[in-house]
Amino acid sequence: MDAVDEPIKIEQFLQFQKYQQVFHFLHFQFVRNADGRLINKSELVFRAGFLLDVWFFGINLFDILRSIQLGETSHQNLPVLSISIYFTIRGIMMFIKRHDIVDFLNVLDREFPKDLVSQRVLNVPQVFERYHRRHGYVGLYANYALPGFCLTPVVTYILTYEDRNAPILLDHQLLGGWLPYDLRQNHLVYPLVWLYDVYCMLVGVTFFTSFDTLFNTMQAQVIMYLDCFCRQLEALNAVDSYQAMDERQFHEHICGLIRRHQQLNLICDKFNDIFKLAILITDLVGATSICFHLYLITENQDPLMIIKYILPTLALVVFTFEICLRGTQLEEASSRLNEALYNQNWYMGSKMYRKLILIWIKYAQCTRKLTAYGLVEINMKHFSDIMQLAYRLFTFLKSRQ
Repeated sequence: MDAVDEPIKIEQFLQFQKYQQVFHFLHFQFVRNADGRLINKSELVFRAGFLLDVWFFGINLFDILRSIQLGETSHQNLPVLSISIYFTIRGIMMFIKRHDIVDFLNVLDREFPKDLVSQRVLNVPQVFERYHRRHGYVGLYANYALPGFCLTPVVTYILTYEDRNAPILLDHQLLGGWLPYDLRQNHLVYPLVWLYDVYCMLVGVTFFTSFDTLFNTMQAQVIMYLDCFCRQLEALNAVDSYQAMDERQFHEHICGLIRRHQQLNLICDKFNDIFKLAILITDLVGATSICFHLYLITENQDPLMIIKYILPTLALVVFTFEICLRGTQLEEASSRLNEALYNQNWYMGSKMYRKLILIWIKYAQCTRKLTAYGLVEINMKHFSDIMQLAYRLFTFLKSRQ
């Protein structure tokens, strides 16, 4: 559909990555019911993914406890295990919040302009173009990085293969970990074990990309409404409050704008409530995973293995940066409302108008931010803190050698 000549539908913002559609890893399939509300008809994918996660983490937890009890080295690949936990947490948070996500999307759907003229007023075509371009970049990275990540251990296995009695090293395995009957050391079933690892990897990565699609869809539209409202505030002229013929209508218009501001703040709060717990937990796990990946990159001499660990490291850093950037954008869009009120010629308005604006300015000073229960604010400073934490953990590991 041409985004210029025909109205854009909100469903066009909710298109998940192509590989998710090919492998049917769609945690949300949005359709409309008889009342026109968006509903999700795809919870089975969630449940199947969680069953696999219970098995995957259960057997690996058993291996860790067994190795501690026997004093042996575990079969775990810590960077892969940590990033698997990272992905799974986001999947669990999406599942827990799935009803809130659908409800919030219906709130955005009611706000979303349906005709072309209204969409141009809100700059919907430009917002959708930016969103679609970013969605394409993420898909392009996934289409190249995932096959590279999956094939690297296979290529290493083929190049370094000696005989059937030689051990299958951790570098030859996609995820590592433990499987019953010592299957990971059986050369005859190596292809089947690799396929099992690929499937487990896809389950985790699709949790991540589904979260990414929903987060960016919601954030882009929240910012769009805040920016449009800011333009409305900038268009206010205090001198109009002196015109006796239109004074009552003018003040009704001002009261309507105040109610709209309150409504937008409630939308921001709902957006924050959906994602705050997932971001709080996964940012800490992400810092740990970045640390482990950096450690293996610096300790490895094999170029293929270095490439294998660089790909997820880049993804973690870039997507952590972007979430913090989105949080900064939300904070700045909210603070621009206060600036728009303060910078207008409110002091030239009537007495009633000045009272309203001064109270409104005070209210607008409470800017909306992406926060995690008030413990951290998700912005660029938080990104700096996460990277510093990852580096401190990395230097600690290096010093323990």
